[in-house]
Amino acid sequence: MAKKLKKSDDQLADAVRMSSQEIWQAGLAAFAKAQEEEGKFFSMQLFEERVLRALSSIGVPTRQEIDALNQRIDALTAQVAALSGKPAAPKKTAAKDAKPAAKKPALKKAAAKKTK
Repeated sequence: MAKKLKKSDDQLADAVRMSSQEIWQAGLAAFAKAQEEEGKFFSMQLFEERVLRALSSIGVPTRQEIDALNQRIDALTAQVAALSGKPAAPKKTAAKDAKPAAKKPALKKAAAKKTK
């Protein structure tokens, strides 16, 4: 009977060992996947920073700068309306104002000068 217990104990120990190895390998695989995803995220963040730096170097305003200008325009419009005695025009929403961007003649002229 002692042999039976020993044999089943060995089988139980082997099963536990195999299960723990499978759990360990699954953990390693999850860790490797997380590192890979982190690398992709870091690459995307680096790309976005480079694009923002390039846009700012050529003078393209940021969203925050445009929002600040819009707020200033609204304030000035209200002041002009108050001084002239006319009610201020209702503010249009961004969805109504959304139009495809047209190329500005100034940009075409600047590009033409650079090519000469």
